[in-house]
Amino acid sequence: MTEIPEHLLKRSQAAKAKATGAPAPAEDSEPTTDVSSTTSAPVTAEATVATATVEAPPDPVATYIEAAGARKKIPWWAASALLLLPIWAISYVGTLERPPQEATGLLAEGEHIYEARCASCHGATGAGGSGYALADGEVLATFPTATGHIEWVAKGSDGFGLGNPYGDPSQGRVVEGGMPGWADVLTTEELIGVVLYERANLSGSKEDAALAEAIEHAVYAGELDLHGHLDPDTVTIDEIQALLDSVAHDDGS
Repeated sequence: MTEIPEHLLKRSQAAKAKATGAPAPAEDSEPTTDVSSTTSAPVTAEATVATATVEAPPDPVATYIEAAGARKKIPWWAASALLLLPIWAISYVGTLERPPQEATGLLAEGEHIYEARCASCHGATGAGGSGYALADGEVLATFPTATGHIEWVAKGSDGFGLGNPYGDPSQGRVVEGGMPGWADVLTTEELIGVVLYERANLSGSKEDAALAEAIEHAVYAGELDLHGHLDPDTVTIDEIQALLDSVAHDDGS
């Protein structure tokens, strides 16, 4: 028995139906796919996502804000050092040697003599060097009175003699040499001026500052002549004391 192909059978059935007027049998049809519907949905979704992810541009940043952000910041260790700087400055200033009080009149003349003749041994501010210290009350301890101090400067080491005591006996100082006598080099006014400068300005004696002022007034008034020189070989403590007493008496003190 021969099997009739299906397509021939369908064709025969269609011809028979056409001849008899009967409806033709329905042909199997493959399902069709709506390309437009299948392709349009993904495109719409992608467009939606793209629209959602678009962001507005940021606001422009001011120039000074941008510069501040780009500026290098101070490191933490530098900031700590800056905080400690004022404390260090105060401590450092406290260690500095204070300059002596400003001199005027007879004391100004004595300051000039000190800088030219005495500072090389006793220090610019009287702190000492190859010679003894004179500042901070040291010279007042050695010579309690101006008369003894003037005598020492006038005669020097040679005038007192090596090994002999000088100044306040409680200080126990003896002549060791090296201190020149200045009576024949400086005028009496210059010698007294430098002694009182050492006592008043370097060691802070108010009494000797007042004495310098009294001498200055007496010289200015013509009541006292100190242009001459003391004799280092004959000058005595009594002679010097009498000179200073006359000034004090004339001053009314």
